[in-house]
Amino acid sequence: MSEKEYIVTLNKNVDYAVFDAEMIATTGSGAIPQRSAPISNLRPGSKRNTHYLLTDDEANTLRLDPRVLSVEIPPEQRDDIKIGIRATQPGNFNKSTSDSGDIVNWGLIRCNESTNIYGTGTNTSQDYNYTLDGTGVDIVIQDSGIQVDHPDFNDTSGVSRVQQIDWYQESGLAGTQNANHYRDTDGHGTHCAGIAAGKTYGWGKNAKIYSVKVAGLEGDGDSGTGISVSDCFDVIKLWHRNKPVDPATGVKRPTIVNMSWGYGGYYQFDQSQGHSINYRGDTYSGLQVDTANDRLDYGLPVRVRGTLGGNPYYDYNSRIASVDADIEELLEEGVHVCIAAGNNSYKIEVENGTDWNNTVSCSTYNFSFGTFTSGTFNTHKGSSPQALGAHIVGNVDSSVNLAGLDRKAESSECGPAVTVYAPGTNIMSTTSTTNKFTDGEYPADTNFRICNISGTSMASPQIAGILSLYCQLNPGSTPADGLQFIIDNSTDQLYNTSNDDDFNDIRSLLSTHTRLAFNKFNSAIQLTIGSS
Repeated sequence: MSEKEYIVTLNKNVDYAVFDAEMIATTGSGAIPQRSAPISNLRPGSKRNTHYLLTDDEANTLRLDPRVLSVEIPPEQRDDIKIGIRATQPGNFNKSTSDSGDIVNWGLIRCNESTNIYGTGTNTSQDYNYTLDGTGVDIVIQDSGIQVDHPDFNDTSGVSRVQQIDWYQESGLAGTQNANHYRDTDGHGTHCAGIAAGKTYGWGKNAKIYSVKVAGLEGDGDSGTGISVSDCFDVIKLWHRNKPVDPATGVKRPTIVNMSWGYGGYYQFDQSQGHSINYRGDTYSGLQVDTANDRLDYGLPVRVRGTLGGNPYYDYNSRIASVDADIEELLEEGVHVCIAAGNNSYKIEVENGTDWNNTVSCSTYNFSFGTFTSGTFNTHKGSSPQALGAHIVGNVDSSVNLAGLDRKAESSECGPAVTVYAPGTNIMSTTSTTNKFTDGEYPADTNFRICNISGTSMASPQIAGILSLYCQLNPGSTPADGLQFIIDNSTDQLYNTSNDDDFNDIRSLLSTHTRLAFNKFNSAIQLTIGSS
């Protein structure tokens, strides 16, 4: 009997204790009646995810149990998907492509205005005036780490706002945090932290900053210093649960988590090998899908990722049920969650929407062996992390259309499941001294670095930062309150065709909503409640 580690994810509101007792009983009438299923990872921070050692047959039997949402190999042990950061190095964009100088995150200005004050140009003389700064709010950057001594994370007295806690100790979860958890040799996490909470580049200029380095996102030479995907949600959830009441507000300090990363893989498509597309209930194959442009008609983006064996391959998004259940549990615990939608140009559909069940039969890449084998993927479900109730953020380009209307970046995911869009192209922010980007000197202290990068990775922390201003005024707000605030106050300022299937228009939102984030608190059209 060959056993493997599987994550068994329960549906919502299933009695975990009853299910687990059945799983570990040595006899009985459950899915595994003849033995006790060993637990390889109890996941005490979750009531929906438990890691059991199962045979493949037992896993298949459990998948038929109506109480079970999924039975999956842990994502870090799979070789058909990879975890990745959602950002790209910029090309020839407007609103400055420079990696140095006194350039500041232009999202601060754009989201502070209900209309596009840039017009068709790239410059503005307007200052970022503010009355709120995220005081009393905790922002967690779940990413490649943070360079904790970067001066942009200091308060006005020069004291660092980065809180270097031991996540296992503070959450009460068993485990050991690596001694090098608080560093960033990639640069991406530091950049996101600067957008959300930097005193120069960010929104929450007085928020406390926390870092959860995720295993698999660490930079070169930093492997093994992050917290596993199996723990990186639970430690935040239990830490938030253990927070004391803030005597200044009578409630816990709000927690906002930014997740600018996701899961995906590579695929190749060859109609001569019998590959096909199932689109809105019909299957297309052969000459119907023999070119990339043909496949685009059914929602498959044509951007080539690379070549292998002389054949092009492309990106696809991957959903992991256990990861999404972790997000749902974070939300239920009262944690606000902001997630980058992704940079693969796919439409993301809402559950049971028109394109929810579309699939592709193709060859998918095995990262362990470096080969493509027969596989399938869901075209329009997006990637994990993702959950209803989280902010799923698309990228607004730094360039506009001929009429001066803002538009989504070509690479940005779009569609009904994207809850809001924010500036994400050519965003200047902090980065770590050791990083993978083209960087420049931090103007206030040339010993530190800044850089200009693009992607939904940069759009998501804009929302995390704006949300910190809302939570400063509304510390008892729920994640549902925060989501509704961002949606209700967004502006109708994005180019869109109002069609849900014009995949050939790379700027179409493939949805009816055109929500561009708007921070009403610091806008000139709102009542000033204080001074900067």
